[in-house]
Amino acid sequence: MKDAYKPINAIKEIFNYRELLISLISKTLNARYKGSFLGFLWTFINPIMQLIIYTLVFKYIFKVPEDNYAMFLFVALLPWTSFLSAVNGSLDSIIGSSSLVKKIYFPRLILPLSISLTFIIDYLYCIPILFIVMLAAKMKITLWLLLFPVILLIQFIYQTGLCFIFSSINVKFRDVRQIVIVATMAWLYLTPVLYKIEMIPDKYSFFGNIVNPRLWLGILNPMTGIINSYRDVFYYGSSPDFLFLGISCAAAVITLFIGYITFNYFERTFAEDL
Repeated sequence: MKDAYKPINAIKEIFNYRELLISLISKTLNARYKGSFLGFLWTFINPIMQLIIYTLVFKYIFKVPEDNYAMFLFVALLPWTSFLSAVNGSLDSIIGSSSLVKKIYFPRLILPLSISLTFIIDYLYCIPILFIVMLAAKMKITLWLLLFPVILLIQFIYQTGLCFIFSSINVKFRDVRQIVIVATMAWLYLTPVLYKIEMIPDKYSFFGNIVNPRLWLGILNPMTGIINSYRDVFYYGSSPDFLFLGISCAAAVITLFIGYITFNYFERTFAEDL
């Protein structure tokens, strides 16, 4: 492997270009809120609107058995919205910066990375408001919340890997954008955001009862462990399921590595494809 493709060198390059990374994050945040009266509050308002709709549908129509369904949903919907926005937002991160890519040298990884970081920051904006709502709802706040940075880091690693993959492939095959957008719509229903994972019936087990459906969902969908962990520490005030979280952590690291390799492969033809 050439030195240029070693992950440690990529990290060093990104660090050397950290001012550009910060500038891109700042530019993206400013562009999102430019000309908006409510500014960054839209980061909070959008999930609130989704919360109202999903609560009406799933609590009162489908009768999801959860007393405080609004809070049950809210603590999962905020990180899910952040994750989805990062993945979809990264699709055009290379294409949208084609003039920059063609004219000057800089580590191209910075482009999707800046999108991933932007939406992590967006999510962090919501945390103080989330705490206020939790206090108003008289929810218990426990020391398990200290694991929040760990869960957030796993989400960041996972979504950054996906951002690397989709942003680079989309330069070569522009249909990827439409496919990903449609797939992420379905992804919501394959992730226990709107419902409890315990609601998945045991009849969907693999190999008899050896692999229960909740476990294989966690293996196939790393966001399962991440969303469940957010809900455990925020809503239930309990420890996360470390098996699920461990599976998500391993998947996140593997995804980041695959994303790095994929990005390097497609980066060689960026100038031709843009």
